[in-house]
Amino acid sequence: MNDRILLVVGDKFASYVAHKEAVTVSELLGLLSLPKSFDCSSDRKVLVPGQGIGDENREALLRTAANSANLQKYDFSLWHNLPDRAAAVHAHKAHSRNVLVSVPRQISSNEFELDLMIDEGCELMTDHMSGQHMQGMVLMEAARQAMIVVTESHLVPGKGVEYSYVSDSLTVSYSNYAFPVSALIRTTIDECDIANPSTLRFLATTTVEQCGQPVASFTMGYTAIEKSRSFKQERIQSVRAHRQFLAGIASEMGRPQALVGREIR
Repeated sequence: MNDRILLVVGDKFASYVAHKEAVTVSELLGLLSLPKSFDCSSDRKVLVPGQGIGDENREALLRTAANSANLQKYDFSLWHNLPDRAAAVHAHKAHSRNVLVSVPRQISSNEFELDLMIDEGCELMTDHMSGQHMQGMVLMEAARQAMIVVTESHLVPGKGVEYSYVSDSLTVSYSNYAFPVSALIRTTIDECDIANPSTLRFLATTTVEQCGQPVASFTMGYTAIEKSRSFKQERIQSVRAHRQFLAGIASEMGRPQALVGREIR
């Protein structure tokens, strides 16, 4: 029996699999569900997990495979030692499907590696899909998450302080299309000011690589602010912005601002 290598990607990358040694999750489920007599191929398929496959989908696929009459024709060995997805709390996400990166691996004092782990059910994969490449906004969010996850898991001093993160600056450079295959994220912390535990400041550079080549690079300056202080600052600014907005509306309508204020209280 010969080995044939097949990439498996999420259904939203259906256009990518055309004319390639690749299948979507749904196509693979169909193959696994065939009666044994229907699959006459003599080759054994080594299945490589690609992008778009969420944790729940992967587990469901493995359960289906375990009960398939054709299991001996499929090699799932690469599916059992995948990187762990970063904790949603470290990525500041409510749902794990929206976490796009793995747990970081520390390479040196300021260098970290993470794996890109896109679940096609995430918040950024609901629209603007070519079906072949991964959108630039998905890579940008993955890079942003990588910096926050690295900071939360390796750089935040002490315990017991919850932080909110504010982006101060962001520079983006795209050099190639990114496709739904494995991708490595490299994050370097260029500046780290943690002298004041209530306000931490960082500058980081993150590069996304595929097949050993960079596809995108991001440099972000960001601040971690103690959550209680951040909430207070946000509230003050929101009140100021609200008053300025109402004053502008009142001016356009030729009405006194105070009258508008009385009406909304």
